[in-house]
Amino acid sequence: MHLTLPGVYLVGRPSSDLHGRMMAAVLQLRGDGLISARTAAQLWGMLDTTQLLRDGDPIDVLVVGRSARIDHGVRIHRTRTLARQDIRWRNGIPVTSPARTLLGCAAVFDEPELEALLAAALRKNLMRASELREVIARNPRASGIATLRALAERPGGARDTRSVYERKLLRLLRDADLPLELDGWQHHGGREQFEHDRLRDQRLAVAGQRVIRVTGRQIDHRPYALVARMASLITVRGLAGAGGPGGGPLATAR
Repeated sequence: MHLTLPGVYLVGRPSSDLHGRMMAAVLQLRGDGLISARTAAQLWGMLDTTQLLRDGDPIDVLVVGRSARIDHGVRIHRTRTLARQDIRWRNGIPVTSPARTLLGCAAVFDEPELEALLAAALRKNLMRASELREVIARNPRASGIATLRALAERPGGARDTRSVYERKLLRLLRDADLPLELDGWQHHGGREQFEHDRLRDQRLAVAGQRVIRVTGRQIDHRPYALVARMASLITVRGLAGAGGPGGGPLATAR
């Protein structure tokens, strides 16, 4: 038997995987804790590869109805009460519901990252939009609630992104108030995807839209120059009357 946390032992081997660390954290709290926030988002499969927990990142645990303190890589969140419908089990581990998980993440994630989680939860059918509205109504003063409410009520729904650079580009476009569309999260590797990309570009050109491919280095090191070039392109196309039915160019981050 190997000590994992005070009062919690691992049988047969000296270390555990991420799920083992989650279970150890909730066992140490003797029934008063659930996996929550970012850790719960990973357990539900809502995080993309750029958001996943790394070795050494703390496990997020929500403690209900009492105070608690645990060291050794566990981060405690507290709440006085928790609705029954916000308590779930996944892979044998007690965890907050997907909607309640988003509320926990709203306190620590910025808007683009939180939007990506919301879009993933809806895309994977982990929850209904009505469940999120109910969680928001039950927790009107929670940290980050205004951002989460705005995303839940955004016309057209949450934008679905799967990389940090797509979210950075989306933020640039919004801040600059440019009338561009962000081109999804599709991967761009391999011959089949290469052929698909070329065919899509041709169809967009027929529809009067022009694809602008943007690199991560441009976003990181010369964002204002990138925005200026996009604005210039929109101006030129507008003067030429080539905006097309799609409303302008389409940007994709790689």
